[in-house]
Amino acid sequence: MAEAVYKQIRRDLESRIHAGRLMPGARLPTEKQLCEEYGVSRPTAQRVLNDLAEAGLAVRRRRHGTFVADAVRQINLLNFVVPETAEKGTPGRHEVVSARVVRAADAVAPLPGADPGTAVTELVRRKFDLLDSVQSVERHVVLFSAAPELLDQDLEELVSLPYLRELGVEVDTIRLHLDPVVLGEHDAELLESTPGTPALMRRRELRVTGGTVIEVVTTLVRPGTADFFVELPASAV
Repeated sequence: MAEAVYKQIRRDLESRIHAGRLMPGARLPTEKQLCEEYGVSRPTAQRVLNDLAEAGLAVRRRRHGTFVADAVRQINLLNFVVPETAEKGTPGRHEVVSARVVRAADAVAPLPGADPGTAVTELVRRKFDLLDSVQSVERHVVLFSAAPELLDQDLEELVSLPYLRELGVEVDTIRLHLDPVVLGEHDAELLESTPGTPALMRRRELRVTGGTVIEVVTTLVRPGTADFFVELPASAV
């Protein structure tokens, strides 16, 4: 029941934003107001607003409220390195471009420390946002021995970190790199963008105890669609 009401509240707010009834910068209902309007608990209301923020539709400002985001999505880079948020994935659908097992030397991204002849699983997907616009191109390279049945999974829905943990892989550290790139013709076509356009690529490495990298994920973000930031609570600074 709580899950059904959660989905209803989220759909209601999303439809208001997409229809323009809630314009960029407009204040969204508070958690208390959502509780009173829909008769839900505080955690459910909080989940709705947090998920809208993770989807890039809203911005949450401590002590000020939650507001409709500008057309450019606001992306907190910490979401990609904090396990609790990385395990959830981001809202929107995936489209599988290719999936295969290859030698590490032939993969679409290097797996640090891997011998060139080591078998790896390669997965390339396009990510679409909630408005079904192309958001990014994701390239996963996973050590085959760590997840030998990966290609048998639902690759459109797969979120790699929780899947690897289900297999008993103990991820020790998550390292994030930001690489400035220029779009080639193939990536520009996938992103429905223009070749030669500067872009930002996120590169995430999952390491197990001992430092072995078992997965590399590169995410090439469509130019002009995202504003990246890092936000820490004042107590952590």
